[in-house]
Amino acid sequence: MYKTCIEVDSLSLHRHKLKKLCISLTSQSDHPLLVLCGTKNKITNSEHWIPKLYFRIASCLLSCCDLKCRVFKNKLIFTKLSSCFCGIIPPVAQQLHRENIQRIVREALSLSKVSPSELSAIATTIKPGLALSLGVGLSFSLQLVNQFKKPFIPIHHMEAHALTIRLTNKVEFPFLVLLISGGHCLLALVRGVSDFLLLGKSLDIAPGDMLDKVARRLSLIKHPECSTMSGGKAIEHLAKQGNKLHFDFKPPMQRAKNCDFSFSGLQHVIDKTIMQKEIEEGIEKGQILSSAADIAAAVQHTIACHIAKRTHRAILFCKQRNLLSQSNAVLVVSGGVASNLYIRKALEIITDATQCTLLCPPPRLCTDNGIMVAWNGVERLHAGLGILYDTEGIRYEPKCPLGVDISKEVGEAAIRVPRLKMKI
Repeated sequence: MYKTCIEVDSLSLHRHKLKKLCISLTSQSDHPLLVLCGTKNKITNSEHWIPKLYFRIASCLLSCCDLKCRVFKNKLIFTKLSSCFCGIIPPVAQQLHRENIQRIVREALSLSKVSPSELSAIATTIKPGLALSLGVGLSFSLQLVNQFKKPFIPIHHMEAHALTIRLTNKVEFPFLVLLISGGHCLLALVRGVSDFLLLGKSLDIAPGDMLDKVARRLSLIKHPECSTMSGGKAIEHLAKQGNKLHFDFKPPMQRAKNCDFSFSGLQHVIDKTIMQKEIEEGIEKGQILSSAADIAAAVQHTIACHIAKRTHRAILFCKQRNLLSQSNAVLVVSGGVASNLYIRKALEIITDATQCTLLCPPPRLCTDNGIMVAWNGVERLHAGLGILYDTEGIRYEPKCPLGVDISKEVGEAAIRVPRLKMKI
């Protein structure tokens, strides 16, 4: 399917703080495609986006610091600018993109030996995302569209996440997708390349965001085993050493018979528990609690149970309405939190009980990446969906829902979920 692969890794972005800036290139059969997309990043506690660039059936992800380059055969082209900072300043990110995007695109085209005239289309993430960054990507891509007279394919970032599994596995429509990350938590039925039914979403923060905040509150960056890990990875690692039964955190929304999620209330309870334990142990905020591993284990287990129960209800709802096959339905789990093996095991208990197949993209494709947006462009190109030959009036959308929201209908169905033993 793929003819060439280029991996780039060099380009110094000097002193500015950018977390994710990366470029990837790919090529497939006779359809080279230039793709620009947006990826979500963090500035301290909040999530933001940065454009990604793609070539041929491509994946480009703007990250930070340096850029390396290699050429392979029979693989995807994947270019990545590694990050050496811990956050993004949106206006700085915007300025960096403006200063570097033209040169990076020129270098990527040169490395891939693809001329602009050979491109079949130009695809760009236009929603949802950080306005400052999406604006740079959209503006630049429209210049290319007009200059080289190419069709334009707008991309929805979450649709790209949902369809990634079709790049790595043979998955037919329809299937259920659970997207869990630092900025998203949603359940949707995928009926086609651009046909989504939203069953439920987080009413406040995302699970990855909560795990990061708990890790910060526990000061796990000071823990000798966790100092180089992300918050979510630190919680998962430390939880293996803890006893989840030492703290009784209740899963949120137990009485709500819908598929929505909530994590902010649970985080508040955990913060109060940590504060109380600090008083009991006579330590100041910022020091490591002796019970940190137990708290991590209890937090992880509670989040896993909450996600599993809402997903269980979504499967039952879809089967009751004949939206999914009764015998060989597929649940796809993607996003950064999908790499958490404990949460995956909780979901395996659900899929085993409901005769479903659980599929997850490889870890490198679970988190925000260029390839997923490139693949979405390919799917749309092949299906002939959303290909624009007139871009007048096209705008980026910082906030945009996924598909048709039927979460109210799910809640009205009030499906009772059988109790399962979560022996993980």
